[in-house]
Order: sequence, then structure tokens, then C-alpha cells
Amino acid sequence: MTDLLDPAPPAPPPPIDPRFRRRWAEARREEGRRRLRILLAVTGTLALVAGVMGLLRSPLLRVRQVTIIGNVHTPRAELLAAAGLSSGATLMIETGSGAERRAVQALPWVGTADFARHWPWTLVITVHERAPAALVPGSPGATDVVDQTGRVLEVLARGERGPALAVLQGVRGALPGQRVSPAEPSTDLAALLAAAASTPPALARDGLSLGAGPGGQLVAYYGPGKVVVLLGSPSQVAYKLAVLGELAQRVQLSGYSQADLRVPERPALSPVPSAGNS
Repeated sequence: MTDLLDPAPPAPPPPIDPRFRRRWAEARREEGRRRLRILLAVTGTLALVAGVMGLLRSPLLRVRQVTIIGNVHTPRAELLAAAGLSSGATLMIETGSGAERRAVQALPWVGTADFARHWPWTLVITVHERAPAALVPGSPGATDVVDQTGRVLEVLARGERGPALAVLQGVRGALPGQRVSPAEPSTDLAALLAAAASTPPALARDGLSLGAGPGGQLVAYYGPGKVVVLLGSPSQVAYKLAVLGELAQRVQLSGYSQADLRVPERPALSPVPSAGNS
């Protein structure tokens, strides 16, 4: 009766084939070797990265030569100072940051600036300067040279000869690097600047000036006698000025007091009143 209640002893596990045991041991060893290879690869990569970063920040890789391209009006010394390269101790890896690029582009004549590293020691700065578009009478005797956005590129002193550009009337001057502003809130400065940029060089050499008339109309004054040229709305202003240039070649405009080009296909000229009719 007692024998019937006692549980039967567990059966011994079946013996493991020695071949399976060797394969299992080999798999464990291979897994250990794989983990070791991964650890060595990660350690080596980290050491390589640390070595490269250390080399990049080593005085061995400081900027030794700076080549500047495109700086016609901007002195080299000003560009180097703005880019933080005056000391001669700048590292190659530290050049061309956003702050340096913005500092260079804040110089009056500079439109854009690109930095290119040529390892191990040479930095090339390519400058794209702004194009002058108009002249603005500034402080007494001075003249501002501005681009098409109204940014002052330089200030010419009294008697200093500037480029042959149209002169803007009714516009306040500013300091280099800043933008001019209209003397009257109603003046469309953008239209005046666009008209100045469209002025043929021959008209600019003859002293063309541009101003704002009533109702946002554009008015030009041409030649020594300051013939009044009605340009009308800013639309087709380049075409209207081209027509004025053609008239100046074909007609002695000094004999006229006004040229109406509001409809450029049908220009109208008003003669200067004679002494007997005045």
C-alpha cells in the first residue's frame, strides 16, 4: 500500500551527445569573439575620432594663407577683420561660421561671401559685391552711392567724382551699410530705385535725376536745362527711359521745357516759350 502512494523517482536525463556539447561550446566562444571585435571596433573608432578632433584643433592646422576674390571696393584688411582673421591664429576648423559670414556681409559693399577651406592651411573667401544703382544727395556737399535696395555703399565727399548714375530727389541719405529713406511717406522709394537702376548710362552721364510727383507718379529732370520728363506710373519705366534716350539722340531737348512719356509710344514735347510769348 505504501509503495503505491510513493511517487516514482524521476527518470535520469538522456545523455547529451558529445558532438552537440562541442558545438554549443564553440558557439559560445564565437559569440565572445564577436563581442570582442565589436568592442575593439567601437574603441578604435572613438580613438580615431578623438585623434582627428584633436588634430583639427591643433595649432598645426591654423590658417596660414587667406585668398580673397572679388573685393573690388572692399579693402582686404576690412574683410580680414570682419572674418576674425586679423590675428593670424585662427584654426581652419573655426572659419566660415554663420557669424563670420554675416559679419563680412554687413560690410557696405558686400552682398554675399562664401568661405572655402583648402586643407591644410589655406582659406579662400569669395566676395560678391553689390552694384551701385543711384546717387542720393546726403549731408551738405556729400553724396551717397546706393544699390537697388537703397543700401548706402559709400559716401562721396564734396568734389569727389562718383559713378555716372541717376540722382534721386526727395530721399534722405544714410551712413554706409544703412538704407536711405524717403523724405515724404508717400514717396515710392522702391519705384525710384528701380527707375534709377533702369536708367541708360548716357542719360545718367547727362545728369538725369528722378523724383516723385503727385499721386505716386515718377518725374525725371534731364540735361543742363533740367527738362521736366513726365514718366507717369512706375510701369514700363525701363521702356520710357529708353524712349527718352532715343529722343535725346534725335532731338535737341534743351529747346523743350517738358517731355511727356506717360504713354511711351506717343511721346509729347512742349517747346520752351519764346520771349514774345512769355
